[in-house]
Amino acid sequence: MNISEILENYSVEIATLENHYNWVKTNAREINLETEMHLVSKLDQIMHYFSDLYKFVGVSSNNIYWNLTETPIRVMLIPVAQRRYQTIINPEYIELAGKEIDNVEACGSVPDNNNYVIKRKPYVLISGYTLERKYTELEYGSKDYDAGEYPELSSYHHREWIIQHEMDHLYGTTIKDMGILFDFNSLIQ
Repeated sequence: MNISEILENYSVEIATLENHYNWVKTNAREINLETEMHLVSKLDQIMHYFSDLYKFVGVSSNNIYWNLTETPIRVMLIPVAQRRYQTIINPEYIELAGKEIDNVEACGSVPDNNNYVIKRKPYVLISGYTLERKYTELEYGSKDYDAGEYPELSSYHHREWIIQHEMDHLYGTTIKDMGILFDFNSLIQ
């Protein structure tokens, strides 16, 4: 089935707090690797499509509404190298470490086009499964990283923060829930 057919057949659209509030705010359920890989395969196509279309730096199932499951499934698409993404199934934190850092983030599921200051750890180690059902662990960042006192204005080049952002989605949390509205005018002094 091609992407156009998938989008049409499963009523796929970007899930936001306005159009699919409950979907965005639901804790994503784990995938059975033996019986539900067909769901992951379709969602992988959808996530790549929307990532390319909207230039998302990461995508989780809570960002994508469809009628194939009753709740989001525990799947995310994250950057693993420059211009290379990997779909991770049933991701879990193994470790988050280091001094929390304020950084500025936006989100496709928060349609107010605002940016929020979010506290993120500078080091992340997660586990999960690949599309080939192989166990993997991914490690990014540094436990010793210190950005200073001012917020990082672009978290998009920090994979460790992108992973935390997408993991938050899988737990039904958005930047609006945990951040402080950022005023860019405060930078002009």
